[in-house]
Amino acid sequence: MFRSSGGSMGRLHRLQPALWLVAIAFYGVGDLVTTVIGLRISGIIEAGPLVGPLIDQYGVMSLFVLKFLTIGVSYGVWQVIPTPHRTGIPLGLAVLGVAVTGWNTVVVSTALFF
Repeated sequence: MFRSSGGSMGRLHRLQPALWLVAIAFYGVGDLVTTVIGLRISGIIEAGPLVGPLIDQYGVMSLFVLKFLTIGVSYGVWQVIPTPHRTGIPLGLAVLGVAVTGWNTVVVSTALFF
């Protein structure tokens, strides 16, 4: 049973719109921008086992397509999963997005300044 009016699950449920914004900002845009910047710097490569070969084969546009599809499918799944479980989808994308954007920022900064 889920009680949306209180507790930590209720707070997470109410935060879903903000979690989607963070997910799009960091997973969708932040990771994409920092990856594109990083790939322009000599010595930086995409290390992801799926994304690296896609970028090598089809260019950076493949990353844009992959991000668009991932967010779109995630949103579609979010629509059909019942509360409170659905909160995990934007939360997971947001956490992953912040982590990879942060990591990419560290890699780019290290390459530029050290």
